Amino acid sequence: MVFSDACVFVYPAGNTSLRRMALEAKYLGLKRLVCAGSNISGSYFGVEVLSGLNLRPGDFRDFSRQVKSAKKSDIVMAHAGDAGLNRSLLTSGKLQILRGLECAPKKAFDDVCAKSAYEKDVAIDIDLSAITRKREISRQKALISFEEILKFQRKYGFSLTISSGAHSYIELLSVCDIENLCGLFGMEKDEVRGALNTIDGILSPYSPVEVIN
Repeated sequence: MVFSDACVFVYPAGNTSLRRMALEAKYLGLKRLVCAGSNISGSYFGVEVLSGLNLRPGDFRDFSRQVKSAKKSDIVMAHAGDAGLNRSLLTSGKLQILRGLECAPKKAFDDVCAKSAYEKDVAIDIDLSAITRKREISRQKALISFEEILKFQRKYGFSLTISSGAHSYIELLSVCDIENLCGLFGMEKDEVRGALNTIDGILSPYSPVEVIN
């Protein structure tokens, strides 16, 4: 498995250089980083670095406009909004990861969204910075949100990604840290490791083999 942190922020969006972030990721057992807001892709210290387009659309028209005007990225991510926006994002065919559901309004992710995520192969992100860098009510809200996402995932089978949201190398999480944090909302070890490998599937999507008689 190729364990990936699905969203980090390197300089200038964050406080750490890309090379330093990759070096720390290597020590922590990660093999791939998705760098939000960066146009650089490559390999550093044996860690694959992917460019990530990280959008915060006000509505679906805004999302479409931002996608068209942005430079090509390895991974396209967008932050969740209300249920209507999320349904449009999930069915657009232009999105690979939906982020920030822990900050979205109540009922922003429902059965319709869950089915669409599965059918359109859009992963739902678990941003652990909502646990590690928030406190009290905000942290509890995030835990409840992640529990709900996990229930939907087990029911409908869409993919999950896991991100640290790190802006500095000291905010990166080891695989063991990630497993322990995800255990707080009931995620099993094999589920965590599967989610850490989701980026691999996004980059190399499964396509059924056509049998010709």
